[in-house]
Amino acid sequence: MKLFPKKRISIIVESTYKENIIKLLEKSGASGFTLYKGIYGKGRNGIKGDYGGLGDIGMNIEIVTITSPETAEKILFGLQKRIDQGIIIIVHVIDVYVLRDDYFS
Repeated sequence: MKLFPKKRISIIVESTYKENIIKLLEKSGASGFTLYKGIYGKGRNGIKGDYGGLGDIGMNIEIVTITSPETAEKILFGLQKRIDQGIIIIVHVIDVYVLRDDYFS
């Protein structure tokens, strides 16, 4: 069995930035993503989560993509620019291996 090295990027951000981040992924060449709603937690900026009754306003989401190392660099560069603009984004990058190389660009 052959495995292919990739990068898994997890992006936690306020839902109001969803389209902005998705456009970045697409423009950078990511072949896809998974979006998780209602991410809840406590950190440096206090408690953040779904407070009910407000719809998606203020709710955190997690967007996950698996890409080639080259595409990951483009995405991380774009995320850093957004962080520098004051957008609060939590980013995790993990080395992963996949069975289907052509599914993750």
